[in-house]
Amino acid sequence: PVVCMSQNLLPFESKELLRYGWSVSALKFILLRLTQGYSFQLSDGVIFLTDYAQKTVLKVTGPLKARTVIIPHGLANRFVRAPRPQQFVQNYTAERPLRLLYVSMVDQYKHQWTLVEAVALLRRRYPWHLSLDLVGPSSPPAMERLSASLKKFDPDGAWAHYYGAVPYSKLHDIYSASDIGVFMSSCENMPNILLETMGAGLPVACSRLGPMPALLGPEGKYFCPEDAQSVANALRRMIESPELRTEMAKSSWKRSHDFTWERCANDTLAFLASFVSNRANQQ
Repeated sequence: PVVCMSQNLLPFESKELLRYGWSVSALKFILLRLTQGYSFQLSDGVIFLTDYAQKTVLKVTGPLKARTVIIPHGLANRFVRAPRPQQFVQNYTAERPLRLLYVSMVDQYKHQWTLVEAVALLRRRYPWHLSLDLVGPSSPPAMERLSASLKKFDPDGAWAHYYGAVPYSKLHDIYSASDIGVFMSSCENMPNILLETMGAGLPVACSRLGPMPALLGPEGKYFCPEDAQSVANALRRMIESPELRTEMAKSSWKRSHDFTWERCANDTLAFLASFVSNRANQQ
């Protein structure tokens, strides 16, 4: 028996592919769409990580003969930290600003440049002490866009900081040092980074696209990741209300408990074992 797992949704979302134009990356994703779709059609079973991912893939491949199942990934225990007390924005100072955090690779569908512009809008309109931390490796074309945005909105590097790639073993410390999490991606299969942010006890402002609303839940504050004003509006509502941030953090933290690697492993092994059992019965 052959079982496949779908982990990369970029090849199956045409709008996201168009962000890469005529490039080697675009060609790679097109080839992955063909080869992965062919693999799914030939498989006995296919594991999807989210309901959104399954529906998106099946729109491209059509119905599969394979048995399918949805088994989300889990959250490592070291990321889990109970929500902290939320402070009034007036309590933050230039020495201790309210820290916004976005962890993600810098790529065409991650929209870090829009977030930089959104925070700049807030800093211009309100007397708030805000800082933005961006963490993650980068692809050259997208890094050019981010660098241009940083140069335009924070030429002195006073409040927006890009730290590049950080060892995975140290990421939980970065979450713990932040006040609000932001997730800007427009294409995800299973957004593990969003799950980590939720588990870290942070209130999260989030992209309204893809599987993100289903993961974060109705209490999340959502925005269009390509519209700086939309992002700024969502952040403003959170920043103005420590009560809202408290409720958001508690809700998303509780939801993160549903995603464990133990559950993922047990469900995956049970799905695999069912094919072995069926094959044995047929013989």
